[in-house]
Amino acid sequence: MTLPLFEKYPALARRLPWISLANYPTPVQKLENLGKAIGYENIWIKRDDKSSDVYGGNKVRKLEFMLADARKKGCPWVITYGGIGTNHGLATTIHAGRLDMKTALILIRQPLTGHVQENLLLDARYGAEIHYAPNMAIGALQTAGVYLKRGNVYFIPPGGSSTLGSIGYVNAALELKQQVDAGLLPEPGYIFCALGSKGTMAGLLLGCRLAGLKTKVMGVRVAAGWVTRDAHIWKLANHMAGLLRKYDKSVPDLKFTLSDVHVIDEFFGSEYGAVTPEGEQALSLMERTEGIALELTYTAKTVAAMLDYIKKRPEPGSAPLLYWHTYNGVDFSRELAGNHDYTRLPAAVQWCFHEKLAQCLQEE
Repeated sequence: MTLPLFEKYPALARRLPWISLANYPTPVQKLENLGKAIGYENIWIKRDDKSSDVYGGNKVRKLEFMLADARKKGCPWVITYGGIGTNHGLATTIHAGRLDMKTALILIRQPLTGHVQENLLLDARYGAEIHYAPNMAIGALQTAGVYLKRGNVYFIPPGGSSTLGSIGYVNAALELKQQVDAGLLPEPGYIFCALGSKGTMAGLLLGCRLAGLKTKVMGVRVAAGWVTRDAHIWKLANHMAGLLRKYDKSVPDLKFTLSDVHVIDEFFGSEYGAVTPEGEQALSLMERTEGIALELTYTAKTVAAMLDYIKKRPEPGSAPLLYWHTYNGVDFSRELAGNHDYTRLPAAVQWCFHEKLAQCLQEE
């Protein structure tokens, strides 16, 4: 497989670490039924939920670069961070395991849902070393302990949004441009994507510019403001541009500023992972009209923001809108049915199961 990024800039293929873990290109389709339901019939979806048959969503695009770098450096362990229900942590655990690497997870509190419980069970099922950090100080001590115990450990930041990992979404935008050129969808006027650890949005900003797309990238904030600051987004895009240009001088010398960043703040809720009424309504509408599953921390809030944008802001007219679907689409229900003994989890996280919220626990 050759990435669009490497086709456009061949020198990068020789310099950047990368390993194939995903199925590209991910499909695009028009959301006909959703459009009819809301009276705006130019809505499209980029289905990164289908990025892998093992574990899909947006994280695999980033992990292809970071895990390749970890393997190149001979690291048998990786360490990463997230909420107790982190999709990123589970994706890292599963895909690192495919490359015979182990994962240590440092997890922090978030509101409990059935999805959170399922991800914790799957973390254990796929061999993650789980550490619960009730505060930052303990998280720092646990991190130090992992490095001391495991030795050669590769660091993956929350969400996989390192400068190297986020290049996965530069490539994703170039992939989208190929699909536009092939007539599979019109050039989007707007892309709506979840804004958490910043890598997806920053990569799309840079990738759209390199692809010659005039598309405006709209990030829907789903994490705390200190994580998703606008300045962090454009600076990450600049760091990626600098890294690419370092390895291939034919990459344009692009610079981003605050004016390039468009963030929608109103749909976050009270805290990370908090369920919102707008998110619940968007989840129900997408399931009812298109049969596409969302979740309440990231993707439902992103769709809710897009629907609100359509309703309240007439300026897009009939411009094509693209929702970038970043949720994993692989069904783990069979695995959970036979692997939901939470007492095998570390004692520090067993409090998460005092109430049986996950479907697999309710069926006992």
